Amino acid sequence: MSEFIICKGHKLNTLKFGMVAIELDDFLREQASKIWSNTDEIWTINIKEKDIDFYLTKAKEEINKGIAFEKTDFYVIMNELLESGFKIAMWYGTYCEDLPLCRSKIEVMDACYNGIVDVSGMCEVYFKMC
Repeated sequence: MSEFIICKGHKLNTLKFGMVAIELDDFLREQASKIWSNTDEIWTINIKEKDIDFYLTKAKEEINKGIAFEKTDFYVIMNELLESGFKIAMWYGTYCEDLPLCRSKIEVMDACYNGIVDVSGMCEVYFKMC
């Protein structure tokens, strides 16, 4: 299984930090329709030829070594997406129904941080921003 991220909004030609907006595959398109009723302008990202799961796991390792969350690549990626005004949904595996709703950048970043440092060690982030 893996962590998934989808974004909603008009794709920019260039995203910082080596992010490339890519079309959804059939699985992600189906999941997107469960999250948002209108699935226009929905896409996912690839970052320097890696998926979001790589950066999430890397952030957990860095935080465990004492690096501040705000200094992780994952934080930079999420900050860029949020500053660009995109709506975002993240989940792990096949579960994407009833994702917790975040209404602000602070709530999203809190959901991300809490998912990373969860005491269970699962390193899974669940939220949708509408």
